[in-house]
Amino acid sequence: MASGNVLYVTVDQWRAECLGIAGHPVVQTPTLDDLARRGVRFARHWSVTAPCGPSRASLHTGRYLMGHRSVNNGTPLAHDMDNVARRARAAGYDPTLFGYTDTSVDPRTVVDPDDPRLRDYEGVLPGFTEGTVLTWERMDPWLAWLEARGHTLPGTWRELFDPLPDYPGAEDHPSAWAPSRFPA
Repeated sequence: MASGNVLYVTVDQWRAECLGIAGHPVVQTPTLDDLARRGVRFARHWSVTAPCGPSRASLHTGRYLMGHRSVNNGTPLAHDMDNVARRARAAGYDPTLFGYTDTSVDPRTVVDPDDPRLRDYEGVLPGFTEGTVLTWERMDPWLAWLEARGHTLPGTWRELFDPLPDYPGAEDHPSAWAPSRFPA
């Protein structure tokens, strides 16, 4: 086993300046600020592509979009493509995932055309050990933890992400705006 620990934190849908350590006048992120002070913070990092899935593929493989071919959320990476988890494992680490990588299975590795993995893009990037995987379908452990801590949960877990009605600006939040602009 390799010596020392590495904590590799990436976040989705997060503006770069929304960290206290980045000097944001309102946002307070004391735990992340402390981690950044004690570690390495990539203040000039930017995504090389969009949307989030291809962007994560670039972070995990070190390649541009044209090099990993994941052009949309759900586009699988080639099963033999090297990535940060495989490299860490080869160096003696046990890369453990807490969150999600949204990685589709490479269909060339699946024998059964009815394999449910072919209809899902919330798989784990090869090389990672599953610690706590948080995907839309696997929220139950987190919800149970919230409830055990005394939080009242709404009727459906998706309502957890709805803006609060009395929160200033909730009526202008993208979740209120987008549905009316993009009908189902």
